[in-house]
Amino acid sequence: MVLLSESNLKTSLGAILFGGMVCTGLSGVVGMQTVLYFRLFTRDLTSTKVKVAIVFFLDMLHSAMIAAANYMYFVSHFGEEDVTDRVFWAVGVSIALTALITVCVHLFFAFRLFKLSKRNYWITVPIAVLAVARVVAAFVTAVELIRLKSFYEFGQRFRWVFTLGLVLSSVVDGLITAGLCFYLRRHRGGTGRFDHILNAVTLYTIENGLLTSVTTLVSLIFWLVKSDELIYLGLHFAISKLYANSFLASMNARKSLMAQSTSQSTSGHRLPVIFPTQRGLGDRSNAGQLDLGIQTRVHITVDKTTDYVPESAHENSSSDQLSADQKGAGMSRA
Repeated sequence: MVLLSESNLKTSLGAILFGGMVCTGLSGVVGMQTVLYFRLFTRDLTSTKVKVAIVFFLDMLHSAMIAAANYMYFVSHFGEEDVTDRVFWAVGVSIALTALITVCVHLFFAFRLFKLSKRNYWITVPIAVLAVARVVAAFVTAVELIRLKSFYEFGQRFRWVFTLGLVLSSVVDGLITAGLCFYLRRHRGGTGRFDHILNAVTLYTIENGLLTSVTTLVSLIFWLVKSDELIYLGLHFAISKLYANSFLASMNARKSLMAQSTSQSTSGHRLPVIFPTQRGLGDRSNAGQLDLGIQTRVHITVDKTTDYVPESAHENSSSDQLSADQKGAGMSRA
């Protein structure tokens, strides 16, 4: 049994409680975005709907594990001196679920980068391999935590595994963000309104990647510096929610993307990355299309102005011309 100081005990329990509260709030946002998606994009491909449903299901299951872990820490084993050193099965399962949600989102954006880079395997395959390696490290972490049932024992034997998982997650975030930004910038064509849209998408990509990456790095720092306090675990609770919201926000923001691409105004910056399109929206005349990824197109309306002369004006013009010709003929006879 590992005895902890009163300060460490309060800090650890506070981090778990606060992390659970933030997790619950973000889970509500995930649920709202899921409902919004299924209401707005009824004509999406079935495969796209399945992806959204899987992320939503994993997120709800993760929230259930966090609730179970909080119950065990604050009710079932409340008052035990080593309670914050104990690893309950719900904590291990939540770490595995976080890894599953993370890899789903990573592979989603990696595939968009694959299409945007015109099937560049040299960039996307290493990213996919690193994403899968992150999942493996997380599953090893979850299994060993449940087996050892002690954070202290885990830290003594497998500290490097959890560290590796967090590092890989941050690296994949950075690579995906840098790759998407690079290829989005390459699509700039000098057209003011379209370049404005690409700038907005690039800005969103940077902000989106930084949010998940910074949270993961902060969790890593607390794990390395304060492993005897569970601040890193409270932060880790929220990581999966940030990834799920990142994915769903990207899907739902297509509505704003299409609205801004057809708007005459160039104000506003609220657009995300590359998305699959809806069935039945592909055939439009008088529209230029730029392929930004798999089944993804930005439609730019081209306005055409045609000048014409009314019939009455045309007849008057013809009469005047005829009169002028007759007068000319009369003068020549004279």
